[in-house]
Amino acid sequence: MKRSIALAVVLLTVFSLFALGGCGERAKTEPPAETSDGGPEWPSQSEVIAAIDAMIADFNEKEYDLDQAIAELQKVIPKPEGYPARSIEYVIPWGEGGGSDSYARHIGQDAAKIMGVSIVYNNMPGGGGEIGLAYLLTQPADGYTIYGAIANQTINDALGTQPHSFTNDTDFIIRNQGATEIYWVRADSPFKTIQDAFDYAKANPGRLTICGAGAGGDDEFRIASLSKELGTDIIYVPYDKVGERTTSLLGGHVDIMHETAGTVIDLYKNGDIRPLAYGGSIVFNEIDPSIPCIADLGFSVPVGRWRGMVTVKGTDPKIIDYLHNSFYAASKLPYYAEYEVEFFQHLPKAYLNSEEFEEYAKHEVEGLRDLAKELGYISD
Repeated sequence: MKRSIALAVVLLTVFSLFALGGCGERAKTEPPAETSDGGPEWPSQSEVIAAIDAMIADFNEKEYDLDQAIAELQKVIPKPEGYPARSIEYVIPWGEGGGSDSYARHIGQDAAKIMGVSIVYNNMPGGGGEIGLAYLLTQPADGYTIYGAIANQTINDALGTQPHSFTNDTDFIIRNQGATEIYWVRADSPFKTIQDAFDYAKANPGRLTICGAGAGGDDEFRIASLSKELGTDIIYVPYDKVGERTTSLLGGHVDIMHETAGTVIDLYKNGDIRPLAYGGSIVFNEIDPSIPCIADLGFSVPVGRWRGMVTVKGTDPKIIDYLHNSFYAASKLPYYAEYEVEFFQHLPKAYLNSEEFEEYAKHEVEGLRDLAKELGYISD
């Protein structure tokens, strides 16, 4: 018997058999567990993930083609009554072609097939993601609007610059991606190593320029932290779109670009840019194992650009589970999994379920608030 069948039985015992209420055959079956209100017991995300993983293992062993795999996933993922009945809007708070845009459109392709409804992508760049978040918070808590969040939102919570709170005013769905940022220079840059850039910055305060994604986000916090530890001033130049950042670097308007690996890897392969250092705690052997990561050089990595999804606070927990389970399953299918490898997103072990994601984000806000005080962004 296929492994997925064995695990699916656990879930189907809870749902499918219970759905046969009134049927004469039901008396032959053990009654399903019930909640305190007498309804069928709803399985946890971890229980459903076990069934999804078993099904995906069978798929990887060629026991199913993709269409059959989608059909099997629809069987093992419990579905809230009446949801979804129409398309789901996915708010991407950044421009087209960037990391958040690619994440949404890749994981959304098979998630839409699993859920049986279309996903409508809505790019709403600006304000470091806050324009899109403000829009989300005006929508009903019905699960039909979801938001692609990154670390900027925990930073803004720490700074207290918005009339809303990301961590308190949203329900967390899933986190799939971790940080893959790299310090890039033009191929003809005079900086041969990251130490060359650091020496220049210390000898010329306020002259070294580094561009990154948006103002007040994880890129700016990383550069500010690095500048403080070096004891000099580094100028951070924000751009909302990855095309603006690469144009700025290639045009010689900034010295260094702090950018995720996958979005500019073609420029590296073409010989237009080269890495000086990996921005976090991971050395990307697939790119160049001789390049150091910032953590190994002894510098702090206060925050990284994770990506996940949230929705409006007060959404039915079963809808949250359904969205989590559907997007988790989609992340294991080839279209997204191959994109993860291509964009180096398979390297950080970033997956968090809804509860873990919320706990992580709230803890990150606390740490960033302390750092913001230390860097002088906010006062006590």
